[in-house]
Amino acid sequence: MMVMMSTIDVSVIIRRAIAYNWLLKGTPLFVSSPLTNNPPSSFPLLRSLSTSPTSPPPAAVAVIPKQRRNLGPKDLQSALISFNRMLQMRPLPPISQFNKALGPITKMGHYDISLSLILNKLQQFQGIQLDIYTFNIAINCCCRLDQVHFGFSLLGSLFKRGYTPDATTFNTLINGLILQDKTPEAVELFKKLITTKEIEPDVIMYGTIVNGLCRTGNTIRAVSLLRMMEEGSGKPDTVVYSTIIDSLCKDRMVDDAVKLFTEMNEKGIFPDVVTYTSLIHGLCNFGRWEEATEMLREMLDSGIAPNVHTFNVLVDACTKEGMMNEAEGVLEVMIQRGVDPDVQLTVPSAAASPPRERNPTLLSRSTTASGAIARHERDFLQPK
Repeated sequence: MMVMMSTIDVSVIIRRAIAYNWLLKGTPLFVSSPLTNNPPSSFPLLRSLSTSPTSPPPAAVAVIPKQRRNLGPKDLQSALISFNRMLQMRPLPPISQFNKALGPITKMGHYDISLSLILNKLQQFQGIQLDIYTFNIAINCCCRLDQVHFGFSLLGSLFKRGYTPDATTFNTLINGLILQDKTPEAVELFKKLITTKEIEPDVIMYGTIVNGLCRTGNTIRAVSLLRMMEEGSGKPDTVVYSTIIDSLCKDRMVDDAVKLFTEMNEKGIFPDVVTYTSLIHGLCNFGRWEEATEMLREMLDSGIAPNVHTFNVLVDACTKEGMMNEAEGVLEVMIQRGVDPDVQLTVPSAAASPPRERNPTLLSRSTTASGAIARHERDFLQPK
């Protein structure tokens, strides 16, 4: 049952007085959290990956970008020295320079420190006027610290200062709600923004909601939202398609996932290593080895190199079927390609996790293999 988000109703926030003094007084910061029958012998294809003319060299191995976090005390110390030096300058630099200086600290994952610098430093100096970008940094820090409610308090302060929140502001808050497993509230806020035309959602905001819906097993609603995007200005990108394809595979709706994969190719949206890995894993789970091998071959022919998650899926699939020679072959290829066969091989990744149990709502709304894609649902904005 969807929880009504009365506490974060946009129109209510605009009218009510919320913790403005909290911002002005510089309250002390929060604590930082830191695959049946023997399958055909198609997987030996992996043994030739390192010499395949279509596979890229090791230097071109695709990796999923990771956020730099906690790079070390020297990096943090250097960033803080630079920030404090700016505070000593007269005249004071413009707020845009302070916002820029907060970037490295925030990217390192020191959200509590960034927030403290904003509330306990910048706000205490006469002549420094926080702008929308500063507020967005502070709201993001609150959300990353699992304090999304303080993020909404800052939204109220932002309104009181006469600023108009932008798509980044609301996308940050929506993501904060999802990070705290409050996807229903995030969806309600998103729907409020659409119906009141407060903000024109961009592809990032749509992608955030799609991710939240898929994380909670609401894949059908995510497909419905995808259809909304296709009709609007914020066209879905590779990330949105990949997220839904991965979720469909986990919901044992692999045929739907393959159809959506074909659809995105027809629309000129190129899949990436995450897309292929999700499909290969879904096909392996159902013993569809020939299709999985074809998908792997297509990925290589497209110049996309498998990453550690792809290898993880292949090793897992081989070992579950007792194909130990093939599994060893995968490990050999990993080493040849410079991909570390480390602990990630034994820890399920997002793309390599087992299929989840079908959500009861999915069974009631789409029981055929093509239901999720064939039905152009229009009920995303309807109350649940």
